[in-house]
Amino acid sequence: MGQFLVILSAFGFSTLGVFGKLAYESGFTRDQMLYWRFLFAAPAMFLILLLTKSSPRNARSFFSAVLVGMIGIGVEATLYFITLEHLGVALTAILLYLYPAFVAVLSFLFLKEKHPWQKWACILLSLAGSILTVGLFGGGEAVKGAVNPMADPVGLFFGVATGFWYAIYLLAGARASKDENPLVVSTGIVLGALVTFTALAFWEADQSHIQITMPAGGKALWSVLGMGIIASVVPFASLYTGMKKIGPVLTSILSTLELVFSIILAAVLLGEKLTVMQGVGASLILLSVLLASLIKRE
Repeated sequence: MGQFLVILSAFGFSTLGVFGKLAYESGFTRDQMLYWRFLFAAPAMFLILLLTKSSPRNARSFFSAVLVGMIGIGVEATLYFITLEHLGVALTAILLYLYPAFVAVLSFLFLKEKHPWQKWACILLSLAGSILTVGLFGGGEAVKGAVNPMADPVGLFFGVATGFWYAIYLLAGARASKDENPLVVSTGIVLGALVTFTALAFWEADQSHIQITMPAGGKALWSVLGMGIIASVVPFASLYTGMKKIGPVLTSILSTLELVFSIILAAVLLGEKLTVMQGVGASLILLSVLLASLIKRE
């Protein structure tokens, strides 16, 4: 059951890009779709807290989580969806998975954590995978429907920035949740993100003289509802519940299935394709994450 819940969380997170694409097609702006995402997610997270009888151990830790959500998720979600606009679901997911390498480097530089040489080898493996993915070397045969990130430097910049900022968000979230119930932390983060995107959505509407798009109609409703429940509440709740059963190491390994699910969903539902070299690059990044999760810290 623990493994199933973690795999379920990986699948849930992988659907975010697909629902985001549908939301764009339904006429939502980036800030508006994220506003609706967290507006649906927040009440559901509080309901889970109620059903599980979970409560904050102290006000400070909860508000720290809210702050992480306001700033961390606020920036992360914005970077993710800008990349999504330029590069599509599959490449956005691949570049996001550079975050383990960034986590290792940042923790070494600023938290003075020591890593064994095997961990640094995994970082180089991840770097090699990213080089192949973005087409710096060995672009391979052109594939219809494939995207070349080198032809879109803006998308490439935001893609790498997404992975980098996600690493910062994880380190900040780990500190905020050090002595707190993970479900409480997740709820605080979702609430903080809701505050940020409510402000951004209504500010955008005021400045651009547009109305907030309502999720009326099947496609529009299901896109933002899917983002809020399937891509947010389900993975948040199932990830931490599963982690309690199987531990963080196996959880981190199974969570890498998110990248695999993202690529499959992008190909099946959106018709996105990778070149051979991009597929090899994605495999190297995935392999580096798997190996790094098995290496013990010194």
